Amino acid sequence: NNQNTGTRNEYNFFDENDDDEEDQWTLRPIIVECKHRMKEAKVPPPLYDQIQTCLYCHMYNVEEADLIQVVRRKKRKPKNKENKETTNQGNRNDDDSNAKSKSGITTTRDDQSDIQITTTRISLNDPIHNHNHHWKATLLPRIASFVDAVYNVRKDDGKRYRLLTLLVQSQQQMVESSGFDDCGGGGGYAEEEELWKILWEECPWLMHCDTAFGKNIRR
Repeated sequence: NNQNTGTRNEYNFFDENDDDEEDQWTLRPIIVECKHRMKEAKVPPPLYDQIQTCLYCHMYNVEEADLIQVVRRKKRKPKNKENKETTNQGNRNDDDSNAKSKSGITTTRDDQSDIQITTTRISLNDPIHNHNHHWKATLLPRIASFVDAVYNVRKDDGKRYRLLTLLVQSQQQMVESSGFDDCGGGGGYAEEEELWKILWEECPWLMHCDTAFGKNIRR
C-alpha cells in the first residue's frame, strides 16, 4: 500500500520545486484476508469477521487490512434453440477437458460461473468500531476471563461433573425430541439453561453476548 508524503498546492498537484514523485511515496504493509461466501458478500462485514481480521493485524504489527469477500454463482443457462444446437459441441469439449484433467492438467470453467469480489478496508483506528481500543479494553480481558473460567471448572470436580452431565443430558433430550418445538422450547432446554448458568457464573459478560443459547431461545 502506498502513502504519499509530498506537498500539494491548492489544485492538489505536486509543486514543481518538490523532489521526484517516486521519492515522495513510502511503503507500508497491510493484511489481506480472503473469505469465500456461499450466498452473498456482507457489507459491512460482520463484527466477528472484523475482530478476526484485527487479530491478524496485531499478529503482524500492522494497522490496516483488506477483507476480501468472494462469491461464486453458477450462471443460468438460457433455454433456447442455440443450447440444443451446441449440445454436441459442448459434449466434445467436456471430453477434451476430462482427457486433459486425467493427464494432470487442471482446467477451469470461468465461463460457467459469476464471480463477485468485494473489498473492505479494516482499520484498527476505525472511528466507529474503535478496534484498537476495544482490543485492549474488551477482548483481551474477556479472553483472560474465559481462560480463568476453564481452569476454575477443571479444578472443581463438582462443577466439572455437573457441566459434563448437563451437556450429555441436553444433547440426549434434543435428539429424542428432534430439536425445538414451535414455541421455542423443546427437549434439552432446561438442561441447556442450567449448563449456561454455570458458564454465566464464571463469565458474567457472556450473558450479553450473542451465544448459541440465545439463538435457541429466539427460535
